[in-house]
Amino acid sequence: MARASSWGLKVSLIGTFIRGRARTFRVLLAVACVTCTGASARDAATTSIDFGKNEIGAAPAKFELSQGQWTVVRDATAETGIAIEQSAVQATEDLFPLAICKTASIKNGEISLRLKTVGGKSDQGGGIAVRLSNPQNYYLVQLDALRDRVLFSRVSDGESEQIVGVDADIASHSWHMLTVRAVDSEFTVSLDGTWVFTAFDKTLS
Repeated sequence: MARASSWGLKVSLIGTFIRGRARTFRVLLAVACVTCTGASARDAATTSIDFGKNEIGAAPAKFELSQGQWTVVRDATAETGIAIEQSAVQATEDLFPLAICKTASIKNGEISLRLKTVGGKSDQGGGIAVRLSNPQNYYLVQLDALRDRVLFSRVSDGESEQIVGVDADIASHSWHMLTVRAVDSEFTVSLDGTWVFTAFDKTLS
């Protein structure tokens, strides 16, 4: 399992995060963009994670996957016509479906991800996990399309605790751009280009 160094921030894509219930759902993830933020604008470097370079029907390359089925699929509504589909997950109390990008490890940065929920009766969601040292310890910014909420939670030793939850308009079957800017203990979250909230937590910094 991928691990960050003691100072690093590990970028992950997460399919859902509602504990303790079995369910089947689908969420599509499209192009992700990771910007490493330095002391000045000159120090900033941007890396795009293009899912379109993967083989259709296969698991996405350059990711470590946990739980559920992760598959590269065609989607005409995605910017590149390609997306990653996460589906058919049976969640346990302490384990959640993660796609951990092996190549993205930064301390402070901005992560953007396009995602679309396309199924699920009891749960529809997805988001970004940051500051991941292992699958039991990370921060999560999640879209909950059924409840129209954007959530920021901390997972520590496999136990989750919500830090911030804000109402937002999150339509199912529509692409949304979720952006998280992490700078030390400050986490700024935007949805479709609009600021949603800024949260603070030092536990996993």
